[in-house]
Amino acid sequence: MRVTVPDYFDQFRCLAGDCPHTCCEKWEVVIDEETAALYGSVPGPLGEQLRRALVRDEEGDPCFALDGGKCPFLDADRLCRIHRELGGQATSVTCREHPRFTEEYGPFREITLAVSCPAANRLLLSSIEPLVFCTLETDEPEESGDPWLAGLLPLRERMIALLQDRKRPLRCRLRDFLLLAEEAQHCLEEAREAELPALAAGWQPTAIPETAGDEGRFLVRSLRLLASLEVLEEDWRTLLEQGETAVPEPVQEPLLERIAVYFAFRYLLKAVNDGDLLGRAQLCVFAVLVIQRLSAVCGLSEALRRFGCEIEHNEENLDALLEAFRWEEGLQLRGFLEAVSA
Repeated sequence: MRVTVPDYFDQFRCLAGDCPHTCCEKWEVVIDEETAALYGSVPGPLGEQLRRALVRDEEGDPCFALDGGKCPFLDADRLCRIHRELGGQATSVTCREHPRFTEEYGPFREITLAVSCPAANRLLLSSIEPLVFCTLETDEPEESGDPWLAGLLPLRERMIALLQDRKRPLRCRLRDFLLLAEEAQHCLEEAREAELPALAAGWQPTAIPETAGDEGRFLVRSLRLLASLEVLEEDWRTLLEQGETAVPEPVQEPLLERIAVYFAFRYLLKAVNDGDLLGRAQLCVFAVLVIQRLSAVCGLSEALRRFGCEIEHNEENLDALLEAFRWEEGLQLRGFLEAVSA
């Protein structure tokens, strides 16, 4: 099986007790059933504490309820007591895999590192070189994939190439990224998915009429939409409110490009699930514009981290954004094109 990862993947190292934003705080730790069963047999005081702490969440999944806003097994050194006493394999799948996002597509697997993690965030923003993805082969058997992948893979490659065409300003690249996604969306909706490889190979940017763009109005709508969603940390809403009136500050285009490519790689192929390629392209551009604006309040790295915490780890919030891009006035494709053309 082919496994594709970003080029900095092997450099990742958990900061453990030195992490300024540990993943053992704020999030309830969901425990897979196999690990929950293991905890039923752990002897001694640790076993007793494990069984006392294990509850069921609203979906009926086993989890550790937070204690004072943190996992009850986060010790005074900000390290995991389970890991220390029983070893890493005794922690839940969630804990072992974080901050990896793993997507299975049948014949191949893709893994990214969540930008909510300070160490992964730092790696993404530590270079201004174009972000590259590396593929390796494993001995795992391949499974059949969705037929749409034959068209979506070359299309995503072309869309990422547009984002990385540094001969042109980033805003022009974002516009063309959206326009190509729009054409591809028509192919999907009209059952012309077989045309996607030819579209990817032959599509070229074309001049479009100048628009009286209003990026400020678009961003205010975007920030207020985010504030209306479920929040992990209440001060996220304060940050969004400050972003409405923040004076934009320049951010290096290569860093914004790397952020755009991170989101494009992570989300575009998910269109195999529901056919919403354009919505996911809009999500990528939305992330770049919002993070750039919030960077004027808290810095680029922190803006990226907070966006990742509040959006990437909450499927309901992601779904709400995709829904808004379809129906909410000012946040449909025209609003995006006006914002990047301003």
